[in-house]
Amino acid sequence: MLEEDGGLAAWLESKRLLTSPEHHIDTLRCLLAEHDDALLLCDYDLISDPQTVAIVKAQQRAAGQRRRKLRRLATRQHLAAGRQ
Repeated sequence: MLEEDGGLAAWLESKRLLTSPEHHIDTLRCLLAEHDDALLLCDYDLISDPQTVAIVKAQQRAAGQRRRKLRRLATRQHLAAGRQ
């Protein structure tokens, strides 16, 4: 099943492993307080945008749902194989 998805499983897994946007924002605030770095400021501006936060959370939810679905399917297949 994973091989047939054209890389979707790998992409979703990468989203599931992301840190929460709130944690990312807090970390960047701490770093910006210590370092005046244009790249950190750019990253902070991007991730602190409410639309970006909503997108990241939606991607993480989708990844979690897919993971749970695959786990349920694997359990059902295992149970079905045990009955035969």
